[in-house]
Amino acid sequence: MKRSAKVLSALLASAAILGTTACNGGGGRPTAGGGEAEATTANAAVTTTTLDPNKEFDTEANLEEMANIEEVDTANEEGAGKNYVAGQKAGTLHALCYYEFTNVAPESDIIKLYAERFGGTVEVTMCTSLDYMEKLGTFIAAGDSPDLVRYEWDMVPGGIIQNRFMALDDWLDIESPVWSPMAQIIDKFAYKGKHYYFPQCMQANYGIIYSTAMIDAMGAQDPMDLYFSGEWTWNEFESLLKQWMATGSDNIGIAMGESSALHLAATAGVAAIEFNGTEIKNNMRTPEVTKTMNFVEKLAAEGYVWPEWRDPGQGFTDGKLLYYIMPIEWGLNSAMETGFKNKLEGEVRAVPFPRDPDNSKYNILGNTYGYLIPSGAKNVQGAVQWILAGRIYQTDPEVVKARRDLMLYNGPYYYPKCTKCKHPFDSEYGEENETCPECGEPRKPKFKVTYDERQMQVLDDMVDPSKFDFLFDFHRGFGTDLTTTIKQVFDDPMKGTDTYTHLLEENYNVIETSLDSYRALMTD
Repeated sequence: MKRSAKVLSALLASAAILGTTACNGGGGRPTAGGGEAEATTANAAVTTTTLDPNKEFDTEANLEEMANIEEVDTANEEGAGKNYVAGQKAGTLHALCYYEFTNVAPESDIIKLYAERFGGTVEVTMCTSLDYMEKLGTFIAAGDSPDLVRYEWDMVPGGIIQNRFMALDDWLDIESPVWSPMAQIIDKFAYKGKHYYFPQCMQANYGIIYSTAMIDAMGAQDPMDLYFSGEWTWNEFESLLKQWMATGSDNIGIAMGESSALHLAATAGVAAIEFNGTEIKNNMRTPEVTKTMNFVEKLAAEGYVWPEWRDPGQGFTDGKLLYYIMPIEWGLNSAMETGFKNKLEGEVRAVPFPRDPDNSKYNILGNTYGYLIPSGAKNVQGAVQWILAGRIYQTDPEVVKARRDLMLYNGPYYYPKCTKCKHPFDSEYGEENETCPECGEPRKPKFKVTYDERQMQVLDDMVDPSKFDFLFDFHRGFGTDLTTTIKQVFDDPMKGTDTYTHLLEENYNVIETSLDSYRALMTD
């Protein structure tokens, strides 16, 4: 069943408000700071999301009413496998997550497609991001598995090797036109020839976020211009840092997030820890990784790196920061929202990591977004239908166009109810300086993420294998102890507190011991 672009624009409006990412660092729901986690990045950086205090001026969809369909249209079932029952409604899907689906895009959009096209509704059991995997293991062991969990870096391959997830080859058809464009990526996550994770899409991963206000202040060339001219290399990246630091004694060159150094380390073309479905490979002593970490140490030695946490939503408010290294869409959207609320000068933009000048092509860690079905799930059919709904969200031309048009729209955008008398407007869109026809109150502007064509092109490029070589680093999938060790080995040199060579040799046997425990499981 198709809907008009106008109706779909309304359905997808939350994407304009909350962002287009599904992912960050692994497809993540990035937030930062402390306290109880309502959201987190796939790499487990925990933060608190503040719900919109003006929520009462929004409108909410009646999902149960939308799910009241007679049966599933076969047009929505393309890509299903032999175990899938055609025409059957999804029913109630039980998901485990650390954030509420209905509040955050893209799930807040997918959930509408899920209701409309598959007759499904979702119940979410909440946990914190820190106990996500522990809760999942407890539920599986008790025979009370959820039907669905969102893919996180720490789930694959370790969770698959430990039999926590179902193989989906009999439920989804990798050779179908729906999934074949993703087949090479799906194979990256295979284990012994079986496919447990069907990513719904590739997404832009970590990148360099900056404000044009700082670039203009020193009369330098914009990193986005350098990217499109093919000149965005380590050399230009460092040259801009030197210029910026020379303009003020209290300027900050780079604010880093967790895994920033690990992502920089991949720009020479080798991921630290590889997994090919049958073998785990440690590349941390390779010349490529060592080379990039020498570059990272140089940045720290020059005093370019701010070693402490700096919220991307506040990163550019004081006019002191040049680069922020974070999940690209989260950092970009957070900084945009702060700029909107504080009326900051300049535009916030994002570009990929700079290219190793010795390579002709960009190398970046690939990022995917999708869901896995835990072992013992009761509503497997409904979970498969959620995965299909997510793929429709990423590929249906009408849905994609509606979402893209929203992201490019930069006109007036308001709360759909009057903030004084609660008069409902037809939509969030209106005329410039529009007022309420009931009470005359000026409509209250509402933040929406807006990308221009060039920024959209950058994000498109970052999921295009003809323009980027995608690497996948799987170290987080081998347990929290290894994650903690790898974090120290890569992050401390960027903070300038130790050297990569020293930390690597000090921890190499510990790293190998962690990997060996999973290598042993793979041979059992």
